[in-house]
Amino acid sequence: MGAIEGRKIDSNLSIYLDLLRLGAAVVVFLSHAHVFLLPSIKIGPLGWGREAVAVFFVLSGFVISYVGRVSEREWRIYLVARLARIMPVALLAIAVIFAADSIGMRANAFYYDFINTGFFTPVSVEAALAYITFTNQLWFAHAVFGSGEPYWSLGFEVQYYLFFGLFAFSPRRAKIPLLCLWAAVAGPKILMYMPLWLMGWLTMKCVIERPPFERRISIAMIIASLVLFFSLKLFFDRAATNMYETWSASQEAINFVYFNLIGVAVALHLIGAASLLYRARPLFEKTGPAIRWMAGGSFTLYLVHQPLILMFASFLHPVEEHVPMAAALLVACFTLCFLLAEVAERRKKLFAKLIVSLLPALSRTDQKVPANIAADGAPSDDTAPATAQLIRVLEEMQNALDGEKKADGSHEAPRDRVSRA
Repeated sequence: MGAIEGRKIDSNLSIYLDLLRLGAAVVVFLSHAHVFLLPSIKIGPLGWGREAVAVFFVLSGFVISYVGRVSEREWRIYLVARLARIMPVALLAIAVIFAADSIGMRANAFYYDFINTGFFTPVSVEAALAYITFTNQLWFAHAVFGSGEPYWSLGFEVQYYLFFGLFAFSPRRAKIPLLCLWAAVAGPKILMYMPLWLMGWLTMKCVIERPPFERRISIAMIIASLVLFFSLKLFFDRAATNMYETWSASQEAINFVYFNLIGVAVALHLIGAASLLYRARPLFEKTGPAIRWMAGGSFTLYLVHQPLILMFASFLHPVEEHVPMAAALLVACFTLCFLLAEVAERRKKLFAKLIVSLLPALSRTDQKVPANIAADGAPSDDTAPATAQLIRVLEEMQNALDGEKKADGSHEAPRDRVSRA
């Protein structure tokens, strides 16, 4: 922990991580909007949705490994934080998928038959259970519930959360057997893209455990990352398919190389950007709050946008004949996603308290509030009653993740402010 006490995630990098996360979610949104609502309009990175998910995986590895060392250093806190982060939005997404598909099919059932090419599968109990348990991508499975196709990445993401939890918190003697059991259950598809998540972990260690690189080296890293990314997009994009597709061994090999090289580009970019931002003056004083607020709804945007887009498209089909209305509905869809974020994604503290109240065993934690995120001048070695302490740790963790200013208003040193995974 000495390295962390020496260097923390400063506000510049924290907001930049939020900006990348928001940008990746918007890219996925625009990619699907272009396909289903505005196919005649071709602007921006409309075909980068697959690469955006690779960015998510790297960012997730960075953030989860960081908070696991700083604020979620006890397995109960880690478990509650992950559940409070994932489950409310996942359940909201399933509800939105069911409601939007029901409305859309009532309006134009033919449209859903027309697009039944992987983006829509009639809802089923089996698929719903796979979504709720995040088993939708184990081995060669690819369960799809209605129009909730973007949900596939959670089948990877939650497995990586589980891997990190087992690695970080399981007893030493049981660690290897448990990780082997996890790998046997997860299957080859999830293991293939685990290097993306591990790149984020290693990037975090590089950023906080070593001094920042010199300016010229940092700039060279960023340029190299962009050259690598755009070279892959230009020359190899058509050869790759989606991560979840398992057509053949040769195709899987191409996908493995393509997406993991995308991850290398993202890791290089983050390391270079972190070094530049660490030495820079505060860059996001005016725009930071807006970026954080938008990023605070990016998970919801990612999970619920497609069923809403398809529902609106079913009203207009064929959409090519209703471009102005399609554009208006796209704006409405974007707005609605952020309104829905108020129901679940922005209520993590509330859900964390609910989880602890429903599962009292999770309140028995010995973790002490880390000094670097403790507020109100509370010393880090104070011990509160078990449940109250867990709630306090979760609240302080949330304050750190949200980048909220501390009550003392101190500006002496950068605080730990980091995006949520």
